[in-house]
Amino acid sequence: MPPALAANQNHPAEAAPARVKPLTISGLRDQVARLERLGATSNRRGQLRPITLGLPELDRHLPWGGLPRAALHEVAGEGADREEGAAAAGFAALWLARLQETGPLLWIVRAGNRAAIDLHAHGLHQQELDPKRLILVAAKRDDEALWAMEEGLKAKSLGAVLGEVEKLDLTASRRLQLAAETGGVTAFVLRRWRLMERAARDAAQPIAAVTRWRVRALPSENEICWQVDLARCRGGRPNTWIMEKAHGSDELRTRPQRHEPDRVAPLSGDLAPLLGGRPLAAGTGN
Repeated sequence: MPPALAANQNHPAEAAPARVKPLTISGLRDQVARLERLGATSNRRGQLRPITLGLPELDRHLPWGGLPRAALHEVAGEGADREEGAAAAGFAALWLARLQETGPLLWIVRAGNRAAIDLHAHGLHQQELDPKRLILVAAKRDDEALWAMEEGLKAKSLGAVLGEVEKLDLTASRRLQLAAETGGVTAFVLRRWRLMERAARDAAQPIAAVTRWRVRALPSENEICWQVDLARCRGGRPNTWIMEKAHGSDELRTRPQRHEPDRVAPLSGDLAPLLGGRPLAAGTGN
């Protein structure tokens, strides 16, 4: 099951699915062609300004003063989140939200059918991402997701393309990086693995992404509390931040990392509710 942003299970009234109409792979070509026609007449000036989260400690650490556009970026979970993908999906959605005004956002989910797509409006809005800006494509396999990403990156009117994939090698990532540079569209790969053994192996493999991020949820009473690791940055240095947002607050902030023994947080409760209709990790409770 692919990762998803979903409503908190403790708030059933907010658990309505995001009202977005998913496309199949076969329907993607027409959508891309239409967006390409729109892109031919759209004003794309300023599109290469870096994407910023409004967090000076993080934005200024990146060599570009933010995340570079028209490039490939990888986001993956750490610990239990390598499989669940909740914190990683939320972090990726934060970046997508900063791009939604430049055009629709293509999100390619790993799902066998429409019923398996579990994106929810509450979780999307929590990351300031408007569900109406999403174009969803369901892909059954990694090769389908990668193909859909390349096709989407050709559509210059898209704000960004995100694809959920498990396996990504150097060759495939180079194709995505080239497509992002050529089309001027920012690309994200959201990595999730079904087996932890494979995750440890694949996560260490080189790919052509300009930045590689690792995200895990930390125990906290805040709405969001993530450890965000910049594992690789082309032309820059790795670093780690603790990212937080209190309940009822719109302010996202960072604080210095505390050097504590690794602990795995529950995938609900203290974390922005990201996954809906899916079992929690063992021992996290309900």
